[in-house]
Amino acid sequence: MFSFLDMINSSLSYFNLDVKLKSRIYIGIATLGDIYLVYVTFRLFMNHVWMRAFLYCLAMVAITYFLYLNFVYYFLGRTSKLDYFSPRFAKITGQKFGNTEPKDNGQQQLAQVMANQSNGLFTGDNTIPAVVKIDSYEQHNLQEVVNQLVDNGIFANDFNGLDDNQVIDKYSETGKPVQALNTNAVPPYFELVHDKIRHRLEIYIGINQMERRAVGHIIRIGPTDVRDAHQKYRIYLAGLLVTDGPNKIPGRRGSTILTTADYHLQAQVAYRERDER
Repeated sequence: MFSFLDMINSSLSYFNLDVKLKSRIYIGIATLGDIYLVYVTFRLFMNHVWMRAFLYCLAMVAITYFLYLNFVYYFLGRTSKLDYFSPRFAKITGQKFGNTEPKDNGQQQLAQVMANQSNGLFTGDNTIPAVVKIDSYEQHNLQEVVNQLVDNGIFANDFNGLDDNQVIDKYSETGKPVQALNTNAVPPYFELVHDKIRHRLEIYIGINQMERRAVGHIIRIGPTDVRDAHQKYRIYLAGLLVTDGPNKIPGRRGSTILTTADYHLQAQVAYRERDER
């Protein structure tokens, strides 16, 4: 029986399988072996072979315990409260254990705090979504700024911590590619500048004001053309998110394909009547 299971286990090495899928197959194989071990242990007890039966019983309990831990991790996507060994082993090897949150979530929150401190706080009643257009020059600038923010750890390109299987599941739910850039990608500095020469409201972002770049311009505020809105109201940039960019889509046999795409901006503006102070 064990020779048969070992043959199946060895055969898997010939296939290029996803790590999570391969681990699930190993769990299935080990479960069959554990069931066989239960049968052998039972027969030994029935035949009064006490010492060997006791040793087999200990092995069965240990294997069942580790099967349970791996099942919780690879099938349910979390760790068990009964896992006493992995944290200690991870401490010895220097690996991180039990962190199921996106690895740069703290940095994302820091970026949002920095943005709020730079641009102030606005109430939702006085803000409205704006439509942003990005030309080729601005797209180049946006790419450069995003690269700089990623290099400095402010933005993260890790698909919100999702592995390939989770990316495929997410795509199945939404029907949309999963972007590499983590959600809530708020640049640490952004501002709205009135370009009087081209008569448009230009969006600048950067790691700081000194290194800001023009990355897009507003063409519509709500249903209103930006020029009409700008004549009647004072416009302020209340919030800004960088979205899209490189993403993953499902490929063949449980794999994913990395595709390229332009970045976009989601802007929220605040407004005030021009005759108000």
